Amino acid sequence: MKILLTLNGKNTTLETDGNESLLHLLRRENIYSVKCGCEKGLCGNCMVLYNGLPVPSCRITAPLLKNSKIETLEGLKTNPIYQDIITGFNQAGVHLCGWCNAGKILTAFSLVSKKHRPDIEEISTALRSIEPCCTDRNTLANGILYAIAANHAREGRQNAKK
Repeated sequence: MKILLTLNGKNTTLETDGNESLLHLLRRENIYSVKCGCEKGLCGNCMVLYNGLPVPSCRITAPLLKNSKIETLEGLKTNPIYQDIITGFNQAGVHLCGWCNAGKILTAFSLVSKKHRPDIEEISTALRSIEPCCTDRNTLANGILYAIAANHAREGRQNAKK
């Protein structure tokens, strides 16, 4: 079975037997930011943006991928919001161990890109969908708040140049 989708901004065709999870399809495509964790959708280690929403790739099966838009950390690294997140995480002391980065960064990306000023309750709710292994949730929430501040500062500079 061939599945047509957009993967990290590029039109892509993936070959599958139809029962594979997106996690395994991505790993086969040499996309290693998605990690095989619990495979139950609880840890966030295999998080991707599926049509703009952060979801565990282990819970998405091949038939759901037709004409979808999938973004992974590899695809977001050129997005300026990604650097805002890294800046914010560094300010807060969020450790990026490599194992649970997808969940942390993509959850933050979703918040920073869709909400101008999410409150702490919105951030806490978003963080319930991941289990970071190297950072506590309070530090991570602070990192997201710093990322939002970095995003506002960068966008303000851009707007001032126009």
